[in-house]
Amino acid sequence: MRLLTSLAGLVWACCTLVSRADDLEVVQHGGATYQLYRVSRAASSHLEMAWLDSGGKPLGDLNGLQKKLAAEGRELKFATNGGIYEHGPKPCGLAIVNSRQLVPLSTKDADGNFYLKPNGVFYVDDKTGPGIMETSRYGKSGLAPRIACQSGPLLLADGKFHPAFNPNSKNRRLRNAVGVRSADQQIIFVMSDPDDRDKGRVTFYQLAQFFLHLGCNDALFLDGDISQMVVNPPLGKAGRPTTFATMFYIASKK
Repeated sequence: MRLLTSLAGLVWACCTLVSRADDLEVVQHGGATYQLYRVSRAASSHLEMAWLDSGGKPLGDLNGLQKKLAAEGRELKFATNGGIYEHGPKPCGLAIVNSRQLVPLSTKDADGNFYLKPNGVFYVDDKTGPGIMETSRYGKSGLAPRIACQSGPLLLADGKFHPAFNPNSKNRRLRNAVGVRSADQQIIFVMSDPDDRDKGRVTFYQLAQFFLHLGCNDALFLDGDISQMVVNPPLGKAGRPTTFATMFYIASKK
C-alpha cells in the first residue's frame, strides 16, 4: 500500500511535498494534507474505469475490482473510487466504460452533492485526451469518450470556483476529486489524507483552491468519507470493505 519515504522540506511555493512512494505523493497546502496520483496525457490511455463484473453485477469495492483483475491475469497498480452513486450501487449519472454507455447523463434536479449545480463529467478520449466539462455543455459536445464519469459538484470550471462554495465554511470532510492540468492535460487524482484526522479533513473551497494551485482550471468532486486511493496494493488488501459503484484504475499484466 503506502510505504512513504520522507522528503520533508521540499517546498513548491506554499506547497510542501511531505513524501513520495510508488508514485503516490503526500502534499501539504493551505493547512491541509492531500494524497496525489498523477497520470500523464501519454499514459491516460492506460486509465480504465469499472463498475460491473462479467455477469453484470457490481464489483462493490476495490477488493472486488482487484479480484476481477487477478482472474484476468492482471495486477492492480492504482485505483480510486469514481463518482457518487445511488441504490444498487448504481452511478447517479453518466457512466461510460470501454466506450459503452452504461448509465445516461443526468440533468435532473435533486438534493445532495451530486446535484449541486453545476456538476460535471470527467472523461478520457484516446484521441483528444482527458477533460472535465459541465454537464449541459458535455451533453451538447458530441463527445464519444472511452471512459466517462459524471459527478458533482464541479469544483472548478475554467478556473472559476463553484458559486456555492464558501471560503469560510466549517464543513470539513474527507473528500476526493479529479482535475486535469491545463498546460499538458495531466490527470491529477486528489484525496484529502485519510490518515490525518485534522489536516485530512477539508472544505470544498480548500479542495478547489488546491487544484487551482496544481494548475488545474477544471476539477470535479468524486465522493466523500468513503473515498479510498491505493497504489500497488497486495493481493486481497486493496482497501477496507465499503461500497463503490464506478472505480478508476490502472492495471498491468502479471
